[in-house]
Amino acid sequence: MKSSTEIRTLVKDDWADWKRIRLEAIKLHPDAFGGSYEDEVQNPDESFQQGLTKNTIFGALSNGVLVGVAGFFIFSHRKMQHRGNLFSMYLRKEHRGQGIADQLIETVIAHAKSEVLQLHCTVVTNNPAAIKLYQKYGFEIYGTEPRSLKVDNSYYDEHLMALTFDT
Repeated sequence: MKSSTEIRTLVKDDWADWKRIRLEAIKLHPDAFGGSYEDEVQNPDESFQQGLTKNTIFGALSNGVLVGVAGFFIFSHRKMQHRGNLFSMYLRKEHRGQGIADQLIETVIAHAKSEVLQLHCTVVTNNPAAIKLYQKYGFEIYGTEPRSLKVDNSYYDEHLMALTFDT
């Protein structure tokens, strides 16, 4: 079932909602994100505001409430500016299975196509649903970083994935 959720770019004034959903994501799924709840909960509000101005963060809103996010940035080094990165994809559990993740991915890809030649992302190897979603849109695994994340005393490998746009 396709969702009618609104997808839009979050702006600086959305920082409180961005902060709330970002902290929720990393607290509930510490093995899926590079940031830790313990560190990010201590960040000042200005840090979340700056995050919305340095990156493009797309938000999925259902009845005006932010229920999902996906970030995009272009690598800053001159030799890497043909590459973008999809990061911090998260959708609240009660909104999964409604096509919202597809809408977020499609929005990021459409935006990235106008900015870069290829789009990268990483995904922990123990998240088959996310891997399948990215592969559905043409992302291919080109490597696996062993022990990429350490949460408490557990290590998590991450697949490196890329989607190359036709030029």
